[in-house]
Amino acid sequence: MRRFFCERCDERIAFDAFACDSCDAELGYVPELGDVQVITAGPPSVYTIAGPGSKRSRCLNAAWGCNWTLPIDDVGDWCRSCRLTRGRPDESDADAVDAWVAAEAAKRRLVHQLDELGLPTDTSAAPGLPALAFDLVYLPGAPEVTGYLDGVVTLDLTETDDAHSDELRRAFAEPLRSTLGHLRHEVGHHYWHLLVADRPGALATFRALFGDERTDYGAAIESHHAHIGTVEHGADHVTSYASAHPLEDWAETFAHYLHVHDALGSADAAGLRVDVADIFRPRQEPGFRSDFARWRRMASAINEVTESLGSRPAYPFDPGPGTVDKLALVDGLIGRFGGHDRDGG
Repeated sequence: MRRFFCERCDERIAFDAFACDSCDAELGYVPELGDVQVITAGPPSVYTIAGPGSKRSRCLNAAWGCNWTLPIDDVGDWCRSCRLTRGRPDESDADAVDAWVAAEAAKRRLVHQLDELGLPTDTSAAPGLPALAFDLVYLPGAPEVTGYLDGVVTLDLTETDDAHSDELRRAFAEPLRSTLGHLRHEVGHHYWHLLVADRPGALATFRALFGDERTDYGAAIESHHAHIGTVEHGADHVTSYASAHPLEDWAETFAHYLHVHDALGSADAAGLRVDVADIFRPRQEPGFRSDFARWRRMASAINEVTESLGSRPAYPFDPGPGTVDKLALVDGLIGRFGGHDRDGG
């Protein structure tokens, strides 16, 4: 993610900030601009920013950590991200509310990234594809309910608990497990319909790389779970779960692409470089493969830092050529859909 700066004092501010730590200016995220802006309070519940659409209101979920704003004449009281949530837990349960707040923070980061990539969250205009929605469910002790079906991403909010998530990470032999990762994976299923299923050329290329998605899904997933920890996914799948079925391969690859896109963007925004070539020959060869080569070097350095602090590697992956081909396809399909295709992808 890129960095954000206060318009008033030019100090760095956080994506989720309500006020500048340096000058105390009141802040709000403006999704139409993809930026955190200084907002000036006027009449009750009305704020002003510079430029078009200057009259804003805060999202009704501001009390629960949402700093997003919406036009004052917009229909409804929730921002673009919060209104995607169709179901949330009972507010009388403090643990459930804490989990919901954490999940919404991850979802806002996801929506911001989807906006940057030109992927619409309102996909109801696409033939046969419902609008994207989220059910955030808090059922401690119940079987895992995270998944995707007919436009709805269901997230088990117990995934926001670090201890529980780490327990499942070991049980399912997953190198990385996070709330944001789950959201990225599940929306990957949604965007498969938009980017691949309804595009004959893309579907043929998908099947050549990922396999035939018409393979029995239920049987494939059952077989995978019966052999967890014993399956070697090799160089053509980013994770073991990706080897279970072509549609899970796509979702895992899509999520991984978003991981790399966001992480490399954050590193670039911070001015991080790992060797002389990065400083004096930045991105000589345009396209995803060049970016991913830079990311490999960056990730190696980041892993060395996290391991020196006694933590697990931040990026516990080593994608092989087959996986990179799949990531490049995701990049190309997103780029062509969003109108910003890059050469050399």
